[in-house]
Amino acid sequence: MALAAAVAILLVGLLFLFNRRAAYPALALVAIIGVTVAVATALQPSTRQNTREAVTAKASVDPATCTDPSKPVAIEFLNGNDASVQRVSFSLLGRLKGHSSVTYRGFMRDDTIIEPGQTVVTCHGLLPLGFASPRPAIITPEDYNWFVDISLVDFSAH
Repeated sequence: MALAAAVAILLVGLLFLFNRRAAYPALALVAIIGVTVAVATALQPSTRQNTREAVTAKASVDPATCTDPSKPVAIEFLNGNDASVQRVSFSLLGRLKGHSSVTYRGFMRDDTIIEPGQTVVTCHGLLPLGFASPRPAIITPEDYNWFVDISLVDFSAH
């Protein structure tokens, strides 16, 4: 993108050196194309962001849902989009109850396919190195408030 803009500016600059009458319409054309591309580019990420924001997640410790002691954290994903979710990348955050500092942060991925409007609950384990120093000797997941920060969502092409 930057290379195309640099080439266009260079060509218009050379045109100004050799033929000023032709340079003004060329400059106007380059400006119109540049503004059109800039507006289209600026609107595209907001569309993607809104789509990603329609996928929500919340985490909790629920022994009834997650019966495997090695995967004690239940994460509930809700797909509020019109497309299926293929994969979600997220950070699982934990704060010791009664404290505001994040004491656990683990980056995780889940490849459970989530259809539009569907809610899926998956169980995840805790990464030992995800705890801030000093690491607790005994990890009790119930002692933490758990949160999910979604960073990337892959949607199906259909």
